[in-house]
Amino acid sequence: MTDPKKIMMARKKLLQAGKIASKALAFTCGLVKPSASLLDIVEAGETKIKELGAQPAFPINISMNHHAAHYTPSQEDDTTVPERALVKVDLGAHIDGYIADNALTVLVGNDEKLQTLVKAAEAGLQAAIHTIRAGLRVWNVSKAISEAMRKLKTRPIENLTGHSIEMFNLHAGISVPAVARSSERFASPRLKDHMVVAIEPFATYSQNPRVENLEPGHIFGFARSRNPGNAKLRSLFSQMKVKFAQLPFASRWMAELIPTDQISLTLNRLRKEGCIHNYPLLGLRDRSFIAQAEHTVIVERNGCIVTTKRHKK
Repeated sequence: MTDPKKIMMARKKLLQAGKIASKALAFTCGLVKPSASLLDIVEAGETKIKELGAQPAFPINISMNHHAAHYTPSQEDDTTVPERALVKVDLGAHIDGYIADNALTVLVGNDEKLQTLVKAAEAGLQAAIHTIRAGLRVWNVSKAISEAMRKLKTRPIENLTGHSIEMFNLHAGISVPAVARSSERFASPRLKDHMVVAIEPFATYSQNPRVENLEPGHIFGFARSRNPGNAKLRSLFSQMKVKFAQLPFASRWMAELIPTDQISLTLNRLRKEGCIHNYPLLGLRDRSFIAQAEHTVIVERNGCIVTTKRHKK
């Protein structure tokens, strides 16, 4: 994008989305307390995004303890927050497709080692923000993240990365790892002026800090080039693409379009036809706890602008 007017318009909407995402995140994290329903928390958070003037860019992720990402409750989920937990709240908002993505980890209970994980994820995030500038290779950002986290004797999750963002595209192609591999030092992509990037380091004490697909989740994404063969299903699928802006959606959101007893069957049919895909729950097999922190930034020549700068509730 080189048109100054388009750049200014995009930046305005990115900043608006970022402010809303930040406020909604603070609100949602404030609901995380022992015995609180995960379903109630995420539904309240998603409602708050809409009340503030945006739309959810994806279902709120509320991943606990050794789960890293992609946990959002189904409509029947009765899971509650335990007395001791690391609860990662990952929330995104968009305005006309301009997306802001941010996350915080809430420590439930008093545990110094778990608090250090929260601090490590935040330290990695801040190190990245202070390093980022246009023209810099991603490898340098990864190095800053890794070094900051290791100073606190924690390990970054190796196979979860930050990501570039484009209009209506949450994962736009460029990844920002939390580890800096020597083979990537001069091969990693360079950050460009006006690029939008979500930085999200995850911290753990695990000796094997690589997440795996643990089980199918309740978040789905669109396969943009596929449509169902059945006419009735094709009509519903068209409604879904409009309703959810072709961004990731939750199975529970389908209740706005069809009866709840038809949701599972419908999603299975669409998945089998290759129209949608499931985002599996990601976590550590050894059940080590994980903390996460995330901001979205706009890259500039001399640094970056944090669109999701923390705001009060």
